[in-house]
Amino acid sequence: MDGVILDHTESKLFLARKFNINIKREQTPSDIIKSLIPKNIYPKFQTCLNEDPRFRYMCSPMPGAKKNLSRIKKLKIGYFLISRRKKPIQAVKILKYHGFWPKYFNKNNTFFVITPEDKNAKAKELGITHYFDDQYTVLNKLTNVQNRFLFDSLAIFKNPPYRRIKSWAELSKLI
Repeated sequence: MDGVILDHTESKLFLARKFNINIKREQTPSDIIKSLIPKNIYPKFQTCLNEDPRFRYMCSPMPGAKKNLSRIKKLKIGYFLISRRKKPIQAVKILKYHGFWPKYFNKNNTFFVITPEDKNAKAKELGITHYFDDQYTVLNKLTNVQNRFLFDSLAIFKNPPYRRIKSWAELSKLI
């Protein structure tokens, strides 16, 4: 969800400033930012980003996400959202706010889990063959998924261990 469907880049930059932390745009991907924010602050940062009503809606849809999800639906290609959001009710509110719920995601194709290993188990259960995530550390755990793609919208990761997809426009070429 976050980093593939929703873009939190600007929200992370804004919140980092609120916490008196100076980061650059290219440091906002989750696999990078968590090492730059002190461990005692990171949980609060995440809570503000995902749950605080003052900040949780600051994210924006990834460019092309709705257009390409519409295309996927029209082609009758099955798809799922597996998220590690700790509070599914809040996640659904954000998806509703941005027009993704229930048009593209709903209780039939959306699942909330706790760990990356849980993502792997759910993907296996659903028979998922292609998985897109913005964290290569999560992709590392998806051992039961044959095709794993790193959604790297900022083109930050050099020589990633998975095929890099930079945008929904690029993703749509795979369909």
